[in-house]
Amino acid sequence: MSRRKLYRIIIEAAAGILLIFVLVFFLGFRVTGVQVEGNSFYTDDQIKNMVLDVPMAKNSILAGFIDTKKSTKDEVMIDSIAISRVNRNTLLLQVKEKQMIGYIEFQGQCVNFDRQGIVQIITEEPMENVPQIEGIDVKKAVQGERLTGINTTKLNTILSVGKMLEKMEEKPDRLVFNDLNQLVLYYGTIEVRLGDDENMDEKINRLVGILPELEGMSGILHLENTTEDSESVVFDDATQEEDQEDTQESESSQAAREDTGGDRLDYSDGSDSADTRSMEE
Repeated sequence: MSRRKLYRIIIEAAAGILLIFVLVFFLGFRVTGVQVEGNSFYTDDQIKNMVLDVPMAKNSILAGFIDTKKSTKDEVMIDSIAISRVNRNTLLLQVKEKQMIGYIEFQGQCVNFDRQGIVQIITEEPMENVPQIEGIDVKKAVQGERLTGINTTKLNTILSVGKMLEKMEEKPDRLVFNDLNQLVLYYGTIEVRLGDDENMDEKINRLVGILPELEGMSGILHLENTTEDSESVVFDDATQEEDQEDTQESESSQAAREDTGGDRLDYSDGSDSADTRSMEE
């Protein structure tokens, strides 16, 4: 066999191998499915359009080289998006959205701010899972800038507590400064009184452990005086108090009917029998 013919066979074989490689690479790793996780503010389709609107996204290997930071730089609620492969033909987009500490109503709008006190987005309606902050006033709110005109001590308290609450799956509905300028959290019918800023880490840690035990109940959880040495906390159980009131009302109404023939109903308001109970750590 001549050298020239041998070279041609080698070239043809190499070309064939290269063609097979190309076919396998582009057809075998063609993207046919996309999964999205971690998004709540944006829809799945919005996330896909942000990062996959490029030719590279058609291949599951090349998609890993997409610069997601560049494609999401104008999206105020996106912190990062990571692209990975579930299998040869399926991509996983893991979204990390910016976390909002809370929102303040200002000039009829919801001013949502992050853990640095920077306004990230201003919306007409409250965002899902973002608590309302009450008891503080804002003089100016500009998207992309730190809140101004707000009491520094209160803002620092909100930011500090907000960071601690990030460890909890369930966020409070509202964070309110009461008449004593102390922070109170509201989870549905549960009121959590935190008192002053001392031992706030321990108070939130106790809250994390106790709150699941209060599901379906109503009342006041007292954490004002909680320290590392506290062995228990007090919960004023309004559920039991209401049950006692109903019982006393029923008994008093029955007595009134017996005395007056049902024309006059006298009942006790239950104020002398308010129930409290201590919840052990």
